[in-house]
Amino acid sequence: MFFKYYFLLALPIISVKAQEQPNEETSLVSLPDTCVALREGRNCYADVEISWHQPKGNYCLRDGQSKHIMQCWLMQKTGFFRYQFDSAITVNFELVNSNNGKVVDTTEIQVQWVYQNRQKKRRWRLF
Repeated sequence: MFFKYYFLLALPIISVKAQEQPNEETSLVSLPDTCVALREGRNCYADVEISWHQPKGNYCLRDGQSKHIMQCWLMQKTGFFRYQFDSAITVNFELVNSNNGKVVDTTEIQVQWVYQNRQKKRRWRLF
């Protein structure tokens, strides 16, 4: 008898949990998202895979700073792009809806280093 009433009390909680789950997640992901150089200021090199998932539409992937379009997809829900990363600074990428020009999502590849440049300028003195 107690079990019947317990089930009735738990039913509203279960229905609320089911409603909290989000719909299809929109995302732009770069893997790896971090590139490690040996010294500060030196270029970091990596093979990066950029993938995205959106509702079906026309999309372009572009560099966030220069706005250079890297690749476009027509009437697609997902996309994949391989990129040869070569930079000394962090680079941002944007996924743009090519119908209206709006930025849908962004991702970045951060550049980090193992050793900082702590070299001081030394001036030679004779005396």
